[in-house]
Amino acid sequence: MTEENHPNSLPKDFPPNLLHSLALVAGAALVGSLTSLVGVAFLSLLSQGNALRQSLVVTMRDWPPGIGLAALMFGTAGCALLGAYLVKRFAPNAAGSGVPDVERILRGTETPNHAFVLPVKFLGGLVALSSGLVLGREGPLVQMGSVIGERVGRLFHFLPTAWKSLMAAGAGAGLCTAFNAPVGGTIFILEEVLRKVTPIGFVLAATAASTAALVQRGVFGMGQEYKITAIVAAGSPFILPAFACFGLLVGFLGVAYNKFLLSLVASRGPVQRIPFFSRALLIGLAVGAVAWFLPLDVGGGDDVTQRVLAGQGGIILLLTIALARFFLGPLSYVSGTPGGLFAPIVTLGALIGASFGTLLHSLAPDIFPAPLAFAVAGMAAFFTASIRAPLTGIVICLEMTSCFELFLPMLATCLGAYFIPTLLRNDPIYDALANSR
Repeated sequence: MTEENHPNSLPKDFPPNLLHSLALVAGAALVGSLTSLVGVAFLSLLSQGNALRQSLVVTMRDWPPGIGLAALMFGTAGCALLGAYLVKRFAPNAAGSGVPDVERILRGTETPNHAFVLPVKFLGGLVALSSGLVLGREGPLVQMGSVIGERVGRLFHFLPTAWKSLMAAGAGAGLCTAFNAPVGGTIFILEEVLRKVTPIGFVLAATAASTAALVQRGVFGMGQEYKITAIVAAGSPFILPAFACFGLLVGFLGVAYNKFLLSLVASRGPVQRIPFFSRALLIGLAVGAVAWFLPLDVGGGDDVTQRVLAGQGGIILLLTIALARFFLGPLSYVSGTPGGLFAPIVTLGALIGASFGTLLHSLAPDIFPAPLAFAVAGMAAFFTASIRAPLTGIVICLEMTSCFELFLPMLATCLGAYFIPTLLRNDPIYDALANSR
C-alpha cells in the first residue's frame, strides 16, 4: 500500500464526488467560524486577565514592604500550579505550545487523543498567560482549532481522512485568530505543518482562515494587531546587506534560544528531574518576582512589542528586557502549563531589532532608516531563526504591522536568519520538540 493510499494519510485532492467536495469546503468554513468564536472569547478574557494582573501589581505596591511582592509571587505560582494541574490531571498533551502535537498527528506518527484538550487548553492557557508567564496565545489557539477541526472532520463518514484535512485547517484558523492574520495562518499550515502545497490542503486552510477572519473582523470588529503611526521607510536598496548581516546575528541568537529551550525539556536534564508540580511552583515564583521589579519582562509580550514599535526605549533598556525574556520564555515553557512560543519570539526579535537599528541610526542617520524598520524585520527574523518558516514569519509580521514597504528588508533579514541555523544543523524548534517527546 502506498503512502498516498494509506488510510491515515492526508489526502492531496478533493474526492471525485462534487457534493462531497463542497461539503468539505463548507466544513472548513464551519471550522473557521467555530475556531474564531472560541478564539475571540479566549483573547477577550486574556486581555481582561492581563489588565487585572497589571492593576493588581500597582495596587500591591502600596502594601507594606514585602507583602505585595510575596502576594504577587505566590499568586503567580498558584496560577502556574493550576494550569499545570489541569494539564497533568486531564490532558497531558495540552502542555506547552500544542503545535508539535498537531504536527505529530498530521504526519502520522501519533493518533489524536483530544479528550479534554480544548477546555484544558482554554482554561489552563487563560490562567497561565494572565498570570504573567512568558508564553504566547497562539499555542492554545492553534491546538484548540485543531481539535475543533478534527471533531468536525469525524462527521464526514464518506471520507475517512477528512478529519486530518480539517484538523490542519482548524490549526491555521487558530493561528489566524491569534494574530488576526488570515494569509499567515494559511501559509503556516502549508509551510510549517504540512510542508507541501496540495489542492485540498490549500483550499481548506484558506477557507477556514478566511472565515475566521470574517468572524473576527466583521462580527467582532477586531483590527490590526499593532498600531504604527509613523511612516516606516525601508531606506536605500544598497543597505540590504546591513539587514542581511543583522539576520546572521539573529540566526546565531535563534540557535542559542533553541538549544537553551531544548536543554530545559531534555528528559535527563536537571530541570526535568524536578517534580512536575514543584517545577511549576518554582517557575511561578520566579516569574512573579520578575513581574514585581520588571513588569515589562513578563507576559506574552504584546505590550512590549507595541512600545518598541512606538519608538520607546533606549538600547540599554531594550537589551535588558530582551535578555530577561530570552531566559524567562523557555523557563515558562517547561512549567507544564499551556502556552506558545510564537509571540515571545516575535517580541524578542522586535527588541533586538530595535536595539540594532538604534545603534546603526545613531552612527549614520542619513544612511540607515529609523530603528522601527529593523524592529519589524527582527520580528520575522527571530521567528525564522527558531521555527524555520520564513514565509510564515514575514507574512504574519506584515499583516500585524501593515509595514508592507519593508518586505524586501525583511526578506534579506530572514535570509541571514535562515542560513545560520541551517549551516549549524540546528533543527527547527517545533521539530525538535516533537522528536524530544
